[in-house]
Amino acid sequence: MSADVSTDASTDASVRLYGRLKAFEGRAAVVAGAGKDPVNEPMIRHWCEAMADTAPAYSGPGAIAPPTMLQAWTMGGLSRHTGRSAAYDELLALLDGAGYTSVVATDCEQEYVRDLRPGDRITFDALIESVSERKTTKLGTGHFVTTRMDVRADGEPAGTHRFRILKYAPAGRGREGEREGERQGRKGGSERPRPVVNRDNAGFWDGVAQHRLLIQRCEGCGALRFPWLPGCGACGSPEWETVEASGAGTVFSYVVMHHPAFPAFDPPYAVGLIELAEGVRMVSNVVGVPYDKVRIGMPVQVEFLRVDEELELPVFRPAEGSGGGGGGGRGGGGGAAKRAGAHGLHATDAHRAADDSAARREGGGEGGARMRVGHELSALEIPVTRTLIVAGAVASRDYQDVHHDAEAARVKGSPDIFMNILTTNGLVGRYITDHFGPGARLRAVKIRLGAPNYPGDTMVLTGTVTALDADGTAEVRVVGANGLGHHVTGKVTITVAEQDS
Repeated sequence: MSADVSTDASTDASVRLYGRLKAFEGRAAVVAGAGKDPVNEPMIRHWCEAMADTAPAYSGPGAIAPPTMLQAWTMGGLSRHTGRSAAYDELLALLDGAGYTSVVATDCEQEYVRDLRPGDRITFDALIESVSERKTTKLGTGHFVTTRMDVRADGEPAGTHRFRILKYAPAGRGREGEREGERQGRKGGSERPRPVVNRDNAGFWDGVAQHRLLIQRCEGCGALRFPWLPGCGACGSPEWETVEASGAGTVFSYVVMHHPAFPAFDPPYAVGLIELAEGVRMVSNVVGVPYDKVRIGMPVQVEFLRVDEELELPVFRPAEGSGGGGGGGRGGGGGAAKRAGAHGLHATDAHRAADDSAARREGGGEGGARMRVGHELSALEIPVTRTLIVAGAVASRDYQDVHHDAEAARVKGSPDIFMNILTTNGLVGRYITDHFGPGARLRAVKIRLGAPNYPGDTMVLTGTVTALDADGTAEVRVVGANGLGHHVTGKVTITVAEQDS
């Protein structure tokens, strides 16, 4: 059989499979499901302990459940639910039979209609909302399946929960494994791509080896030029001499690299077009500052980065006093500043986080009167420990083995256990209510996962107010970054009560 015939047959089979998958859209996944337990204080307490959520609304007389627990009340636990529809099981079996045996949650969108209180009885219905065409992702090739669940408390609407999973066939070890390999390679010996050195630019690289940034000057017309060329673009003269640049410059333009991921690089990172004080421009990395803090016009200074035993590269760091975090923590930065610096945050951000945290403890959070569009929330660092991963999975009643059994996770293509999406959802909710104080109420949390949270990493949550209504309802864009990139991005809708002045 020729390759063309084989490819055509594979395509036809994929089209037929997708037609069968599409037939499940709109069919019930669960009908008249019931939570195994009423809303109760022990589960609320276990959740809050796992998330380190100390919001006063979740304890004591009149306590409510954290809104992000919405799905936890519907989970079947170890014994699972018996009322799931045959249609949903058939859909998953069809995907398994086609080789898409691995599963990962990718999106969680929750909207909250009413508070849940101890004693509330939970019932729910769910339907299969959509099944995607075959998609090729970083993890592998597969299909996204989206379900929508309507949750009721004592018969009253309590909220909606839209959940998306990817059923896929792992690409090799799976993308998590590839990323782990990349991370280990950066630690051990994965090489940075080598520059092309030839007779036209060898002098530049000789200068770099001596920590000198050399540019060319035409001996015919005096024009400076970079990159190095065999002749002058202005007058055509082949004669030139070198000039050592001061190394000072400004960011003329920049891009942030997210994808694709390459060994020896750790996205996201900033690549800048730097205008040197001498007037020429060169492309290089901007280091020593979070990628999202790089700004056009930012003053920078060259430094020479040793990549490995054989290679040094000129890179640019924000100049002293530029507000770009290049001060190296001088001036008594304190513990908060040191911790933030270890994860790419400015010392000023760390001081602001400490000051804002104290203000919230004393004044009850960010009131509606102080909140404004563009307001940046203080960063929150969360060490990703095995205890947190397992405790979050248990508190959310998610007993998937990849969240507690390292060997099972490796068999399924992951280098280790990883945090489940419901824990991430809870941490995002905690981040928002911690910041805005006890008068804040979550109305919706909608998140998408990216790079997994593995043990030993640290997730840094940041947020920005993107919209604000007159009634105190705000939208906050949240990003959670770890050592591999963005773990979570999303939008939180919150109502903040006015604080007394």
